[in-house]
Amino acid sequence: RRLVPTIVFHGNRDTTVHPRNGDQVIAQSRATTMTDLQTTVQHGRVPGGHAYSRTLHAGASGQTILEHWVIHGAGHAWSGGSPTGSYTDPQGPDAAREFLRFFLEHRHAQAARPVSSS
Repeated sequence: RRLVPTIVFHGNRDTTVHPRNGDQVIAQSRATTMTDLQTTVQHGRVPGGHAYSRTLHAGASGQTILEHWVIHGAGHAWSGGSPTGSYTDPQGPDAAREFLRFFLEHRHAQAARPVSSS
């Protein structure tokens, strides 16, 4: 089986989708691993915004495979979104930036190869 790198963002005050769903996504992904993962938790706060907990699950190489962000005080919204958007929370952290960083760190080798035109 191939381990699929997984990142989850969830507000701990989401009353639309229970925050436990994020926990379950990470637990299911972790259950498919054939190796032990080292877990660390980081805590931070966006200046003038939300506090968050970021749980990292890394393989033997040290690369994070699973990443779970819990945004303290956030509800059902896109974290870090524009204040003019619907279902956005500009108090961050910036989910779009973190998703991009995460997926660039986990580029699929086949997707990284140039496509030939024949």
